[in-house]
Amino acid sequence: MKEINLYIDESGNLGKEGRYFLICALEVEPKFKKTLSKRAGRVINRFKQERKISKKQEIKGWQLNTEERKLLLEKILFKGIKIRYLVLDLEKTTMLLTKSDDKNACYNYLIQLLVKSVLKAYPLIKKINLHLDNRTVKIGHRLALKPYLYNKLVLEQLETSIKFKKIDFEITYYESQNCYLIEWADIIANSLFKKYNRNESLFYNIIKPYIIYESKFPSKKFGK
Repeated sequence: MKEINLYIDESGNLGKEGRYFLICALEVEPKFKKTLSKRAGRVINRFKQERKISKKQEIKGWQLNTEERKLLLEKILFKGIKIRYLVLDLEKTTMLLTKSDDKNACYNYLIQLLVKSVLKAYPLIKKINLHLDNRTVKIGHRLALKPYLYNKLVLEQLETSIKFKKIDFEITYYESQNCYLIEWADIIANSLFKKYNRNESLFYNIIKPYIIYESKFPSKKFGK
């Protein structure tokens, strides 16, 4: 594997509302990107058309009823889709999340953990393309994410790694309604979130065969 695409969205709140925060990444190989992008557009637009929803309106996972969610997951979970996700127990983290800067720093850290899982899975990878929702972080932290990933995942490794590794992180921000695969990521993230937020495993069990990485953070204190 030389290159990979990650379409990332989240569910939950990095603050005082709720106990858990989940970040989900759809992993798409370059050879599947064009096919899946077209399929995502067809699925989303057909869903909107059947329900007389404006094309400009974003489909949000939390707004779906059980029947709609099952229908969309059935269309989304298709050849070429792989899922990575990480869920944070806000009651057990030592990170301060009272200010927007704290929340953005926490978000960057969690993204780094997801990307690290990709590097471990594909030691020879040369490029990781991150496709993120534009609303997630402030402009200052958007600009800081790329050097942060280099510092944590490349430069810090020089102290312990014998081999020097070159890798490119390409980061793109979208209005989520303009990127159908990010809309898919939102639907999946919210469906997985129900397992932790409401103890509902129905949708998690549907998604499970496509999950290649899942992590609970912090692992030793999670959910206790």
